[in-house]
Amino acid sequence: MKVALVAQPYDGILPPNQNSIGLIAYNTAIEMGRQAEVTLYGKRRIGVESSNDLPFKVSFVSNGSDDALQYVATHYPKWASRLRISAIADRYPGYARLIAKELDKVDYDVIHVINYWSWCQRFRGKKEHNRRIILEMQAEWLSQMDEEQVGSQLETTDAVVAVSDHIARLFRMSFPTYRGAVVTAYNGVNVKDFQPAPRQNGHHNEVLPILFVGRVSPEKGIHTLIEAFARIASQVEQAQLVIVGARATLREDFIVSISADPLVRALNRFYNRSVSSDYQCYLDDLVKRLRLTNKVRFIGRLPHKELVEWYRSSSIVVNPSLSESFGISIVEGMACGVPVVGTKVGGMLETILNGETGLLVEPERPDLLADAIVSLLKDTETAQTMGANGRSRAVEHFSWRARVDRLLSAYRLVLD
Repeated sequence: MKVALVAQPYDGILPPNQNSIGLIAYNTAIEMGRQAEVTLYGKRRIGVESSNDLPFKVSFVSNGSDDALQYVATHYPKWASRLRISAIADRYPGYARLIAKELDKVDYDVIHVINYWSWCQRFRGKKEHNRRIILEMQAEWLSQMDEEQVGSQLETTDAVVAVSDHIARLFRMSFPTYRGAVVTAYNGVNVKDFQPAPRQNGHHNEVLPILFVGRVSPEKGIHTLIEAFARIASQVEQAQLVIVGARATLREDFIVSISADPLVRALNRFYNRSVSSDYQCYLDDLVKRLRLTNKVRFIGRLPHKELVEWYRSSSIVVNPSLSESFGISIVEGMACGVPVVGTKVGGMLETILNGETGLLVEPERPDLLADAIVSLLKDTETAQTMGANGRSRAVEHFSWRARVDRLLSAYRLVLD
């Protein structure tokens, strides 16, 4: 079976400069490459070269026209909006055109596209290609679009892969007449690398790190986490909050302004100047105002392989997100045998077994978040049991092998 995996145009698909979707595409290609002939497509980045040791091929494209469109949309937003440049830029037409040319050079059985439904019709190609188009949704975007906007693209897809049952349900509700298959394939974690530390030492009077890993952006609920931590620090002196991830506020129209969830839409207060127009400055001011400067650490973005030790040394892994299609940091924490605390949103309702592998609370409730974390910090026996249960669950359900097995089953389904 010949498979093409098409990453997003802004994904870093090779280490060490990978974003989350790039990491998922890369590890999927590694595992799938052991069972099929796989080529991973992405945008070329200066100084990044693929290794000959990989079990898959890598094909890069470069495109200056998209870069120009992005520059105008970013630096001249009002002008770009009037001329509809922003809408064009978001579709990355140059990237899609060049990828389509590369795809036509190989007789692929399956072309697997991540998130960008607007490319499916172009990638279908000529009738004689007889290729199958798989669209994977790692976000809620598709269900937030009007059916007329995406209907013609969906007609050319043979299956939709959802990263969680949550995304699958939203898709079925939005497009009840879709005739293709709809399957769930969870993201994964390398359970050989991400595993518990050789020896789990008791914490006693040492530091108790509470770890968040992810993008520092409003929809991730970092403001709620810091407010909750103020309560935690007043009850548990050894507690520290460690925030690992790029300090990069996501564009409002990526999640906030298109969400149907009132809590998510209310995050526009961090964009429209009613609270702040600079989320990162708001967080810094919040830490100072709550007198947590010596207790809260912003580490910034780290190479993925360095995260293992941060997970292993943490007491709890937390994700206070308001919108989460899956929540890979939760699964990585579970794989390392650490108890987790998340919010009752999206894919976290599927990854966390409440009361068994961790705890779930309502989003935007710093009081409930603080209570859940404090309860685990004070009850080490329960925390250790949850950590062990989480490790078992991660190995069974969230390995890269498990993900690829589901994907290959979907491919065979549409090929039959």
